[in-house]
Order: sequence, then C-alpha cells, then structure tokens
Amino acid sequence: MNLLYKAIFLLVLSFSFFVNVYAVKTEKLSFITPQGAVKSKEVVSGQAFVKFSNKISSETRKQLLKGVGAEKIKEMDFIGWTLVKIPEGMKVGEGIKSLKKIKSAEFVEPNNVYRISRVPNDTYISAQYALDQINVYGAWEYETGFSSRVTVAVLDTGIDGSNTELSGKIAGINHRFFDPNSAGAQSADTPIAACNHGTRVAGVAAASSNNSSGIAGISWGAKLLSLRVFDIGDCTTDCAGSACATTDVAIIKAIEYVDSVHNSTTTGRIVLNMSLGDESDCSAPLQAAINAADTTGIMMIAAAGNYSASVNSPANCANVIPVGATDSSNKLASFSTTGSEMTNRGLVAPGVNIYTTDLSNAFTYADGTSFSAPIVSGLAALIISAQPTLTALEVGNLLRSGADDLGAPGPDSSYGWGRINAFKTLRLNANSSLADFEGEKKAIAYPNPFYVSRDKRISFAFPSSISSEGLEIKIYNMEGELVRKTGSLAWDGKNHTGSLAASGIYIFRIKTDTKTFQGKFALIR
Repeated sequence: MNLLYKAIFLLVLSFSFFVNVYAVKTEKLSFITPQGAVKSKEVVSGQAFVKFSNKISSETRKQLLKGVGAEKIKEMDFIGWTLVKIPEGMKVGEGIKSLKKIKSAEFVEPNNVYRISRVPNDTYISAQYALDQINVYGAWEYETGFSSRVTVAVLDTGIDGSNTELSGKIAGINHRFFDPNSAGAQSADTPIAACNHGTRVAGVAAASSNNSSGIAGISWGAKLLSLRVFDIGDCTTDCAGSACATTDVAIIKAIEYVDSVHNSTTTGRIVLNMSLGDESDCSAPLQAAINAADTTGIMMIAAAGNYSASVNSPANCANVIPVGATDSSNKLASFSTTGSEMTNRGLVAPGVNIYTTDLSNAFTYADGTSFSAPIVSGLAALIISAQPTLTALEVGNLLRSGADDLGAPGPDSSYGWGRINAFKTLRLNANSSLADFEGEKKAIAYPNPFYVSRDKRISFAFPSSISSEGLEIKIYNMEGELVRKTGSLAWDGKNHTGSLAASGIYIFRIKTDTKTFQGKFALIR
C-alpha cells in the first residue's frame, strides 16, 4: 500500500471510529408474516429501497420519485436498486405505500437496521447477577460507552490505581485528594485508596470490560476520576474507625473541582457518583455546590443510605438522584432507606451481593446502596455517551421512564420510580418511545438466534407491569423435554448436566405468581 492510499485508509478509519452510533435515526415498522402474525422490525427513518424496471432511465426514476414527494439518495448499481429518501416527517410504512404506487417500481423495501449482540468475555461475569437483573446485555446492543467521552467521577475513599481492572480507565485524568481536616485543601492523588470502598464502587460503574479477565463494568467505555475525600490515616482497610469520615467542605471542594474539569477534552461529560451519606438534611452550603454543578450539566447520583430513618445527604439534596437497593429477587433490600425523595425522583438497583473490584487487585462481594448507586451511574454514562447533548434532567427522566415498577403502581417511597432496566432505557433513548416495545406485550428472548460461542448467554424480558414475584423460567426442546430450569433472566446455553445444549429450536416458558409467557428461540452452537 503506497503512502497516499495508506493516508486515505487511515483517514477513513479514524472518521468511522468517531461517528456517533445515533447518527442513524431509527423507527419500528410493523408487518404481517406469511402466517398472518403481526410483527415489527427496526428500520432507518426516512429511507427505503426501490427496484425500478430496467427499462427506465435514471432521470425518469428521479422524476417518478419527485411525483410522490421522494428523492433519490443513491443508485446502488451493484444490486440494481435505488436508495430513496421519503418525504420529510413521513413514517417509513406510509412512505413504502406511496412508493409502491409508482408503476415502474417493481419492489419496495425498508432499509433495515442490524445490531451486534455484545456480551463481554470477562472471567467472573457469571458472578454478576445484577447484569442480568437490569437487562444490561440488551442495552449493550445499543451502546457500550465508546461513542463519546464520558467520565464517572467517584467521590469516595479513593480508587486503588493498581487494580488492573481499573488502571486502564483512570490513566490521564487529574485525580485529587480533598483533605477533610484542612478546610478541604486540594492536592494531586496517585490515585490511592484510604480504604476499600471507593475501589469497589468504581468497579461496579466502569471496570474494564470485554478484556478476558475480571468483571464487567456497566459502562465499558467510561473513564474513572478518583475524588478522595477521606484521609488515609483516618481509615482502616475496611473503612472502619470513628475518624474515617469526611466533611461538607471536602465534598464541596470536590464538586467544585468536578465543575472545573467537566466537559474538558480529557473527561468529556461527567457523571458524579456519591456513595456516602449522613443522616441529616442537605446543608445549605452543600446544596449551593450541587446547584452550581447542576447548572453546568453534571449528572449527580447518590446512595440513599443504609438502615437510616430517612434518605441520607447528599442523596436528599435537590438535583441529585437517590438510589436504593434491591436483592436478587427484586425485593427491596432490608437495609435500603426509604423516603419522600425516592417518591419524587429516586430509583433502585441491585445492591446485595454485588461482585466487584477490591484492593490488592482482588475481587469481592459487597452489599449496600453504595453499590446500587454506581450501577445507575454506569447506565447514565451509557446514555450520555450515546446522546452527549442531553441535559442531566433529560437523562434522569430517561432512567425513570425506562425503570420497572416493582412496588405499588406509580412512584413510591421504597422503590422510587422502580428498578432500572438498562435495555428499556437505551431503547427509549434510541427510539424516543416504548410504545412499540414488544416486551410490553409479550415475553421476548434476545439475541435470537442465540449463537452460544459468540453471545455467551441469551436474555429474557417481559412486561414491566407484571410482577416478577415467583419468577421461574423453563427451557424445553421441541420434543417437550425439559432442558433447564432457572430463576434468572438469562441462560448460558447449558443443560441441567452442565453440557451445552444441541443446536435447534427451543421453547421458553416464563412463569410468575400472576402471569405465564411462552416463546421460541433458535440456539446455534
């Protein structure tokens, strides 16, 4: 390859890498199968393919299209079809009907959308039940966090920069220590950890993913910024000790620093995670700092608190999303704090037995709303990576609109607006509506077909309006033999003996205490 062609190749490659995945606007198109069933598929908005008779010229095609308000985008000479732009604002289904009225149009087809099924190959992913519970495998088909730069700032006890699952995420960012004992005095940080808490929080949100080791963070692409507000000499390794505490002034100085680097070329948009708290009202100085950060568009998420009489500060501050915890059965965790702030703007996420990164390059299980909050922060980072122009309020609204209501109908003081559903939220973000989401009408399995060697697992979803109490999923082969029974919304393709199931068509039956669903999928080894 000569230098000119090499330069052109690299230019094209670099352009392709930075194109936003949402430059393609999509919509759902309903259609009737030969068997008479009504289905829908994702197609490119405003476009269609037309196969014209070979007898007419390109100029004639142009005039025929103009007659129905359409226009030619490109002649696809290789296949003998024409890519057409349908009239502005017209749905693809209506556009196809209009194009079919052209006598010389032999065939009309939509421009279908295809997505890669993304499942990370991290070693301990099977220990991360929370990924199944929030349907993040489906969300990763829409966004993994690389479309635009986003950073999750962890305002906490500091991140252990030697952990190999985190080290690649923190390079090049100016980490800081804010001394709680000296009026929040600021200094550069390595980063290092005062104790294990911040390292565990960071892994949940954005551990290195799809790297054949460790765990998977919710956002594969988000960077991490360590904001240490605890002194190393004050805390034991497990964050105990009466001196292991921080102050309003240290937190305020940390927020001020985040505000100063927000939207920089190094950090991009910042999601601020605050997995700490105090059983008090939001102080006026802290609220002033949060208000200032909100004005510049910083997304702020905080742990609601554990075993508290009311939602902790800073989670109870205005412009902050409080996050409570659920367990593996989608029940509110026994320790998760409740309150009016949850009703107003709160969410819940898994917070019991969360497998994550630890000190000394290790991994551990952790409990608490401290580990529910970074799950939400990671999902917020995915949304912002896909749509970096969204305001913090718009991101919060997407999170709430896509959540699964687990308590009484509507927001309540325990579950808030519901447990986050990453798949629904990213789908809502991409299509601006859940009106045609098939999971709202029936149960679905995805990806389908399920290629075991590539996809690693298949996920199931059913209407969020249906309680998941008593969830049981049974998978049968076409002979009616039970292959596997599970209480998880994902299956790794193995039968009850631990061997991979044979290629073929399978039936899944989802049963809860109130509803039963059934569907089919193809498994290919």
